[in-house]
Amino acid sequence: MSLIAARRAAALGSAALAASMLLASAPAHAGTQQAKHTFKMSAPYYKKTDSNGTFTGQVNMAGTVGKPATMAWSFRTSPKVQAIATGRMTCKAGHMQLPYHDSHASVPVDYFWHSSVKNNRRNKDYTLWGNCTFRVKVGGKTGTANLGFRFNYALFDGISRSAAADQPTGGTAPAPGKDGEFGTDLKIAYDS
Repeated sequence: MSLIAARRAAALGSAALAASMLLASAPAHAGTQQAKHTFKMSAPYYKKTDSNGTFTGQVNMAGTVGKPATMAWSFRTSPKVQAIATGRMTCKAGHMQLPYHDSHASVPVDYFWHSSVKNNRRNKDYTLWGNCTFRVKVGGKTGTANLGFRFNYALFDGISRSAAADQPTGGTAPAPGKDGEFGTDLKIAYDS
């Protein structure tokens, strides 16, 4: 490779790296940041807690070899979020790749929200999202809180190798949360 060709390749690589970093830092869904987990036989469970709540996911990998699997999940708001709430919340969840939705109107803010997404297949990337709205009072100011999460995941059977099990499609990595794996987003629109 000539010196000019090497410089062009390096410049292209730097531009691609900068573009991927810019894309990865953008919010994923309604301001929420993405999480990515690959469920495997050796790791069928996922749990992450941040300042807004705790999310869990699990798949019975051993019991569903060769068949579509169900991903059970849960989310509960943190005590910090519960402390600012002044009323009940309405929550909705959906899925970007599968025909799934779940909604709960007027549930307590400490509600243990749980559901199951059926028909997940191996070696494919998926995205589950959730969003809750509720009234809050912070420092004497009232408003409406919007708490969202996004969970990107894949199932890997441990038998066949697939790029989809290791990274998301589209060539860009998901935007990490503060700890590099999970994040939620809490936005408050204060009353005037």
